[in-house]
Amino acid sequence: MKTYRSLGELPLGGGRRSVAIGSFDGVHLGHRAIIATAVEQGTALGIPSTAITFEPHPIAVLRPHLRPTVLTPLERKAELIAEIGVDELLVLPFTRAFARVRADRFIDMIGSPPLGAEVIVVGENFRFGHGGAGTAEAMRAYGRSNGIVVEIPPMVSSADGKPISSTRIRRIVGDGRVEEAAELLGRPHRIVGPVVPGDQRGRELGLPTANIDPPADTAIPGRGVYAARALLDDTVFPAAVNVGLAPTFREKGERPPLRVEAFLVGYEGPDLYERIVTLDVLARLRDEQRFDGPDELVAQIKDDIAQTVAIAAE
Repeated sequence: MKTYRSLGELPLGGGRRSVAIGSFDGVHLGHRAIIATAVEQGTALGIPSTAITFEPHPIAVLRPHLRPTVLTPLERKAELIAEIGVDELLVLPFTRAFARVRADRFIDMIGSPPLGAEVIVVGENFRFGHGGAGTAEAMRAYGRSNGIVVEIPPMVSSADGKPISSTRIRRIVGDGRVEEAAELLGRPHRIVGPVVPGDQRGRELGLPTANIDPPADTAIPGRGVYAARALLDDTVFPAAVNVGLAPTFREKGERPPLRVEAFLVGYEGPDLYERIVTLDVLARLRDEQRFDGPDELVAQIKDDIAQTVAIAAE
């Protein structure tokens, strides 16, 4: 898959394309259906398929106070989109100037060189143009007038009949319902970050943990203990993960920053400081809780580890 970071990077000549458009944060099952439709249309017509996304998320620019947490940073988003079989990824920088482009001008941009879309695929709730004035149906009307096929796949719903959306998944992840999030994403929710120094309490207890520092805008599961798979370089380890405040060692009422601490089962190498650890969060084991002392805590952690190994093995 070729990746372009602006319209100016596209090859000259304005070739025909089958284009899917969306923010695609999460690349969840609904997004995958949209992108797959563009791929199928492109294959049928013998033309390249292109996914168009925006960076940063439009809401982060239009309403910074409502900036959403990120389910998939751009690098991960590109990997997931490539897996669907797209030929090209076009990442359009979303700025305030771009947000002022009228809806009709936006459609003209997609249908004209250098993009030259012959097929456009968008979701039912896709909005575009200044003030979100453009709708999916408006794009379909434009297509009819300009010889462009506009496909609007039906919204994908979960088993309970509710539409799948990035907003819904962010809320579910924030609630700690990671198994439910995985069903909507089609894979476990992922957290990536470097290992930074912590309080060394895990080492003192004989259970050293990696204190992972993901980007500030990452969607983090709610406070609790989770079973995960940890990827370190090319090796996978079961990982018992605590997201929280380590209350056993805090004064009541003390509110330190939220931490993501992972015990990598079977890792026996040197300190992991500054190395990148990837966590695929598989299941929630329990709430974070305050114990009466270290011995009680260690006993519970060992039980968490046993559960984690069993879940990761599945």
